[in-house]
Amino acid sequence: VDIWSRNLQNCVARSSYLGCFKNRKSDRAMSYQVDSKFHSAETCESECTSKGFTYFAREWKGQCFCSNDADYDKHGSRTGCDCCGDDVGGNMMCVWKVGDAAPGCDGNGAPSSPYLGCYENKNRDRAMPYEVDGRNHSAKDCQDACSKKGMKYFAREWKGQCFCSDDSDFAKHGSASGCDCCGSNVGGNKMCVWSE
Repeated sequence: VDIWSRNLQNCVARSSYLGCFKNRKSDRAMSYQVDSKFHSAETCESECTSKGFTYFAREWKGQCFCSNDADYDKHGSRTGCDCCGDDVGGNMMCVWKVGDAAPGCDGNGAPSSPYLGCYENKNRDRAMPYEVDGRNHSAKDCQDACSKKGMKYFAREWKGQCFCSDDSDFAKHGSASGCDCCGSNVGGNKMCVWSE
């Protein structure tokens, strides 16, 4: 996260920060614009979620954009956004996804899917049947690998192990706490789970 992006989770009620991105007036990255400007991040979140949108963005002096498409990054990433301030910056926008943020994920390497929680897992009785080969998978890499397999759920565990499943029984060993979902070590026998 760039240094200007202060209090990114505190200026919204229940959404995950995805990053600072370029935008163009002639080719908006998000399809719907809420009337007027001077929207706070929380007001923008409320406006977009009440209309059923999954993503929302704040630009310039509080312009608010909404979308259900994950192509908010079509013009590339940017630095220098003041996401929660009075002026985000010209032709740049801060983007959030509705839903709770995964612990340890701040937009850099975070998946664009809804975070479902931190759960216990057991080596001899895996809650998710398919394991992607290797370790050191980022959460985003895990999302991509499981998506290619057509799986509905994906999880990151320990030092970047990646698991996939179509079953919603990922919680069969119970919930856990203390997961560092995008860190170098999520935690032993615990996993962060997202849905596609």
